[in-house]
Amino acid sequence: MKAVYIAQHGGPEVLTYGDRPNPEAGPGDITLRVRASALNRLDLNLRDGKSYKGPLPRVMGCDIAGEVVAISPAARTDLKVGDRVILDNRTKCGVCEACRMGLDQNCSNQKRLGVDLDGGHAEYAIAPASNAYRIPNAMSFTEAAALPIVAHTAWHCLVTQAQIKPWDDVLIQAGGSGVGSMGIQIAKMMGCRVITTAGSDWKLEKAKALGAAEGINYRTTKDISQRVKALTGGKGVDVVFDCVGADTWEQNLLSLKAGGRLVITGVTSGAKATMDLSLLQGKPLNLMGSGGRSRRTFADMMKLVNQGSLHGVVDRVFPLDEVAEAHKVLESREYFGKLVIES
Repeated sequence: MKAVYIAQHGGPEVLTYGDRPNPEAGPGDITLRVRASALNRLDLNLRDGKSYKGPLPRVMGCDIAGEVVAISPAARTDLKVGDRVILDNRTKCGVCEACRMGLDQNCSNQKRLGVDLDGGHAEYAIAPASNAYRIPNAMSFTEAAALPIVAHTAWHCLVTQAQIKPWDDVLIQAGGSGVGSMGIQIAKMMGCRVITTAGSDWKLEKAKALGAAEGINYRTTKDISQRVKALTGGKGVDVVFDCVGADTWEQNLLSLKAGGRLVITGVTSGAKATMDLSLLQGKPLNLMGSGGRSRRTFADMMKLVNQGSLHGVVDRVFPLDEVAEAHKVLESREYFGKLVIES
């Protein structure tokens, strides 16, 4: 089969389009004819070796949508050949202590498609049948591929972790990112008032079209927290959802009202930040990370997808043999939502 893989770490030049053996399904697996797969910032870290030191070559592509073409006889599933599905990126063992306790988000043996296992930048992919979820007939594979990781992450962070309420003011950092664009949709759907940030006005206009009430250009706004307070009558927001990290850390804390909740799911700008502890002494805050995500929350998120309440946001589409070009666009940050590869 044709696939895009890396045999060594480096820049976009190490991405190889060529022939790889067709994947062999094991007990409990399904085989997909991949129709689309999406890029994530994680792909850049995998490619350059920052977040992956495992065996190579590795077929990339963490977000996968396609048609079921084969089902292992041992698979316990109601899926049928021909079903249109997307895949939950994280496989779970089902037998460790955490899985047995119903806490599979903490599975000690979980692996990631497109990172620890071969992914979806290929004509065919395999995965446990339990990782596959049907998509609406009206949804294209291209749109579907833009959903799995970012929609699951945003749902988990905002609903499970931050426990957003309809009356909350929510600040979503990097509203033009994949996870930010999903966060805007989810918070708006839950009845929240959304304030978001982006580095250009055109991204803020797209964010408002998704449901953001207010937008802040972080390149032209000297003090984001002061602007946030101005937009909230001096109170600050109830929730901050952040996928940026070090660069936004202090502004996140200053933007929160007393008792506010900060949930972090990414550190693209850096993982180390200093903290003025007097902010916690003088104003009680709840700080949390996203942590692992469960099968249950993925299934909850898919209910929204199948009822038409949550949509993939696609900026550009590339053919399989142009994944390297897509990586260059990903590094440039000049896009809104997701970059998708069609196989």
